[in-house]
Amino acid sequence: MNNITVVFNISKNELFKLPDSYKTLHRKLKVSYRVESNKNDITPDILKGATVFVLAGPQEKFTETEFQYLKDYISEGGRLLLLLGEGGEVNFNTNINFLLEEYGMTINNDSVVRPQYYKYFHPKEALISGGIASDTLNNNLLEYSKSILTAFDFMDDKYKVEFVYPFGATMNVIQPSVVLMTTGPAVYPFNRPLAGYYQNESNGKLVAVGSGHMFQDKYITSEINMAVWDSIFSMILTENFSFKPSDFNDLEINDYAVIPDTIFLSEQPKLCLMDSLDYDIPADFKKLFDMTLYSINNDLLRDVINTYGKLDVQYETLKIIKPQFEIPLPPLQLAVFQPIFSDLTAPPLELFDLDEAFSSEKAQITQLTNKCLSPALENYRKEGTDEKELGYFIQECGRILKVFQDEQRMSAKEILNVISVRIAHYKKLDKD
Repeated sequence: MNNITVVFNISKNELFKLPDSYKTLHRKLKVSYRVESNKNDITPDILKGATVFVLAGPQEKFTETEFQYLKDYISEGGRLLLLLGEGGEVNFNTNINFLLEEYGMTINNDSVVRPQYYKYFHPKEALISGGIASDTLNNNLLEYSKSILTAFDFMDDKYKVEFVYPFGATMNVIQPSVVLMTTGPAVYPFNRPLAGYYQNESNGKLVAVGSGHMFQDKYITSEINMAVWDSIFSMILTENFSFKPSDFNDLEINDYAVIPDTIFLSEQPKLCLMDSLDYDIPADFKKLFDMTLYSINNDLLRDVINTYGKLDVQYETLKIIKPQFEIPLPPLQLAVFQPIFSDLTAPPLELFDLDEAFSSEKAQITQLTNKCLSPALENYRKEGTDEKELGYFIQECGRILKVFQDEQRMSAKEILNVISVRIAHYKKLDKD
């Protein structure tokens, strides 16, 4: 065991505790590191003895003095890991964003959801693919994802890395911090940061993740969540860690759009209906409409005509100008008689030998034998063997037995050769 000490703070009533929800993570950490829990207030002495100080879901507010201690801890080379969940500060009743804003990060009061069901039943158990922002981190996780076969071969390497992000919130990440993970293109809200990373010149680091649930016992063994923890924790412990200049070339971050709370608005009283409670409706409903606002009349026509005389302009009544349209095609005329369409010809069924088309191979060979046998015997008695007649018989037998395709033609010798080879192979198989 080395001299690295990981301290999990529980003085702020943290939601995620080692004995309750982080048992698997605790067993993994205590193999290589010294793992402790802090029940007292955050002081410089406690922070000084911690290589990595973890705030796993704080549910109470920090004091200004404690924030100053944490800032000094980071500026002097300390490593701080913050985990939260959906709803951000509102649900956790904390003020941790006051600290994160100093480093260009905030956790939003929202939730990450997947609109379509895939592997996990609850919409907030979002399975994210293509959410690793850094190419270096994505390549490291890709090797682990290939071992558990979570994606298809035809996918881009970026989308083969899948991790489950349960009951988490999105973040805002700007300079001097960088984005580690995003929601990707399939999870609402699209392409929003989920984790931020900050490092100063003294090798002090701050890593914030919007979901501490993803490292719980229920989810840390799902997908590649364990590999995500290993990669993030390795970045925290690595001295003088730095990203490549090309790591964030393909990073796409959408603007954070806020929409109205339609559920809240639907429960409010309708003001347009409330205003009409003290209003007497007249018997003639037409009096409710003010037609003078949009009326069309000739009341000012005489004044307009008199204006022509004052301006010494001759008044002429408007004339209708017949429009001229350019007709690119001649005008169409209605047909007097219905068009006569020629009927289709009947199919030439008489050209097909139905008996030959539907009879079995054995029957076709029998018919061919009877057809060629009688003339062949007579010719044999008179003139001897007729090679053309014998070749025709062999070729027809080859066609019936489908030795060759209809568009191909084979000689009688080639057909006999093919059949002889098949018989030889058949006898070899029987012999074995």
